[in-house]
Amino acid sequence: MANYRAQESRILLIRLLWILSATSFVTGSIETEIREFGNRQHVSRIEDAVQQDNQGLTGKCMDQPGSEECLMLDAGLHHGGDRKCGQGDFSQICDKHEEICNGHDSTIDGALMKENAIDGNFALKLQGAPRMKLLTNGTLYNPKHIGRRNVLLAGKHIAAIFTNEEFPFVNLSGLPMDVIDVEGGLIAPGLIDIHIHLTGGGGEMGPSSRTPEASLPELLSGGITSAVGVLGTDCVSRSLENLLTKSKALQEQGLTIFMWSGCYQMPSLTLTGSLLRDMQLISEVIGAGEIAISDHRSSWPSTQDLLKLVSEARVGGMLSGKAGIVHFHVGAATSYLDPLWQVINVSRGAIPITQMLPTHISSRGAALVQEAEVWLQSGGHVDLTSDQDGKSASYGVLLDWKRGGIPLGSVSISSDGFGSLPVFDSKGEIVDYAVASPKVNLDTIKRLVKQANWSLEDALQLSTSNPARFLSLSSKGKLELGSDGDLIVLDEKTLDLKYVFAMGEVMKTPRWTKKGMFDR
Repeated sequence: MANYRAQESRILLIRLLWILSATSFVTGSIETEIREFGNRQHVSRIEDAVQQDNQGLTGKCMDQPGSEECLMLDAGLHHGGDRKCGQGDFSQICDKHEEICNGHDSTIDGALMKENAIDGNFALKLQGAPRMKLLTNGTLYNPKHIGRRNVLLAGKHIAAIFTNEEFPFVNLSGLPMDVIDVEGGLIAPGLIDIHIHLTGGGGEMGPSSRTPEASLPELLSGGITSAVGVLGTDCVSRSLENLLTKSKALQEQGLTIFMWSGCYQMPSLTLTGSLLRDMQLISEVIGAGEIAISDHRSSWPSTQDLLKLVSEARVGGMLSGKAGIVHFHVGAATSYLDPLWQVINVSRGAIPITQMLPTHISSRGAALVQEAEVWLQSGGHVDLTSDQDGKSASYGVLLDWKRGGIPLGSVSISSDGFGSLPVFDSKGEIVDYAVASPKVNLDTIKRLVKQANWSLEDALQLSTSNPARFLSLSSKGKLELGSDGDLIVLDEKTLDLKYVFAMGEVMKTPRWTKKGMFDR
């Protein structure tokens, strides 16, 4: 436990130094003041960790003393009132490179801001410094249950996770920081929605049935901090250019937004002339979708068409460092997942099953659900469309799968938000029509916990760690040191949404929600 605490403390300070140095503020002075007014046991923990890490920072700084990381650590220790650079464990480093150490320390001395003593504590004044956020008195879900923790957000990332015993947060006094008491709330990763119609959808009943586009407050009301935009049936009045621009707009407003290239029809629409170019040249494009199969609105692509598309997505993923997935809309035709199995069979297994992600699995009846179970047991991933108010299709499937031992780590949920929800009768006529809400993923999580007695961590994975893993989003879907600062805070008893943070910024509180320029 002592080693763990020492290592956590060391990581905390080093990360603070790196993040704040990136914003051109004086990192050595910050470490100095933490050391001067901080608890001395914490200081010794840092030094113990460095002593024990013979292959870590100490060894590195003996060989590469001029690196920025070593200069910051050397100067911080040298400037500290309780330890001189030329004494103790760091004497070898500073004896060998005294000129560097002293020179860097002089720079820090010259840059120190005016100090004021307030009630015996030091207050560091950094005019214009970006404000960090410290969430206190919360229970952390990673999405696995971790326990009582404080979470420090600095810049766009998680800078520290710690208990009061490991590092009393009073030791951070004086830093440019907002302390937010979440009052026992449950701190969890921000939700990831991999299927959402950001520019609106629909149109199946004519132009007047086109659904409205997404707004920032609506996305935040669902706890969504990351999303993947899709087109759908309408590939004409809803364009990829419009979707890309909408994605950029929501990114400017603070969310993390990606998009699928294409729509229902094949050949697949692209922005640059090919899916491969889209994926390599446009950061927002992570794959192709939603391509319709087994649906009367699809173009009924051949196996060779699908094989070519999936292969191109796979190569595009390799070259761009993305997942390279093709996201398939599965309709109610009884061919169901057959087109995808044919791709695997024709390629003789060369195409991994995980390169294809079918959705709307719970929306077409028991036969498709049974086919999806085989797909999952063969190593594939599937996406369920979360239930709108008064519906229970996905809820029921999830309960059955959990009871039956189906691997839930291979299942995600998405909202289909802002898309149309047409209901067709046996003759193909629309008998009902509605718009999907982006709040349904959070509603599904709450329902699984409150009504079905699932653990919160089992329910959270469906919209956090699972989709992040499917899409190779390594800094999303979890709350760890260095992860993106995307998180939500839920009420401990009701699971109602209290706070949303996206890329380290406050987006929603119990009394306020951030709005776009024209949102009401």
